Amino acid sequence: MDHKHILVVDDDPHILALIRTILTQGNFRVTTAGDGQQALDSLKGSHFDAMITDALMPGLDGPTLTEKIKADPNLKDLPVIMITASSQPGMVQKSFASGCILFLPKPFTGASLISILQLALRYASGRQGEPA
Repeated sequence: MDHKHILVVDDDPHILALIRTILTQGNFRVTTAGDGQQALDSLKGSHFDAMITDALMPGLDGPTLTEKIKADPNLKDLPVIMITASSQPGMVQKSFASGCILFLPKPFTGASLISILQLALRYASGRQGEPA
């Protein structure tokens, strides 16, 4: 079985560990990054099938990271899921405007995370045949 490779980005090591556990149990391969710059570095060296990123991080936040990914012709089709506990007005809109395809508020259940990720992967596989 081909295990999908997921990049998870969050500045909270506990959240990274939790998501890694959930996804590993769901038969996904997981690489983690503690900030946006680490994520960009990881994206240069490996192929990922999707990315899950926190919206609010110091330095390069989730929406800015997503904008950089969507501006790169080699990464523009990577499905991005934004997660956050933020109650800031406009965070959902800012996340979608940056190019993420799905938004998952914290706290979330393992089942909801897996469901959202599977939806993102189905979305991505449906787009592969589209003209650029």
